[in-house]
Amino acid sequence: MEKHKEHSKESYSEVKKYIPSIELKKIPPDKALHLLRKAGYNINEEQSEEIMEFIYIIVKLTLKEFFTSDC
Repeated sequence: MEKHKEHSKESYSEVKKYIPSIELKKIPPDKALHLLRKAGYNINEEQSEEIMEFIYIIVKLTLKEFFTSDC
């Protein structure tokens, strides 16, 4: 499993250059875990943090798509 994490960190650093540097107000990790468990996901704290990081990336990319001009 450690090998997978190392590989995903390398991939993330390559992908990171495409993610806009928009500051977002983040949900505290304990609250995110509580909300995800309440929604029916049986996950641990680490998985919750990974899910939230993914969600923040999607939000940033969406904001970039809607609020940047290609003209």
